[in-house]
Amino acid sequence: MTTSTHRAEGPVLRTLRRRAAVTAALVVALVGLVPAVATADDDVDITPYSSSQCTSGRFCLWSGTGYSGSFWSTASTGVQNTTITTSGSLWNRSSVAVRVYSGTSASGVWVCYAAGAITSSTSVGSASVRTMTSSTC
Repeated sequence: MTTSTHRAEGPVLRTLRRRAAVTAALVVALVGLVPAVATADDDVDITPYSSSQCTSGRFCLWSGTGYSGSFWSTASTGVQNTTITTSGSLWNRSSVAVRVYSGTSASGVWVCYAAGAITSSTSVGSASVRTMTSSTC
């Protein structure tokens, strides 16, 4: 004679198992959607997006809010054209202020960001930047 013991699952255990199965399925689906990480220095698209892309000593722009979209950064001095014409978020991790211009070659309307300035949601023309010589605007 064979005896088996089987305990009926309660509603809490069934719910937890269903949630675990759904979470596992979502993780598998999302892993297939994440593109490879690029390794170039400036003008880079990296996913997943975050402010951690902006390393110390750099001025960084993202095309989208919340540090999303295309990414561009620099540690160089002087005037530089960017690849992001309108920034949705930015972080000045350099030790000097940076002017962000709506036009190329430091032309058009500009906004100055002091050293340490960070914003996750903006809409500013950013076709070029000029690194200043002091930490304030």
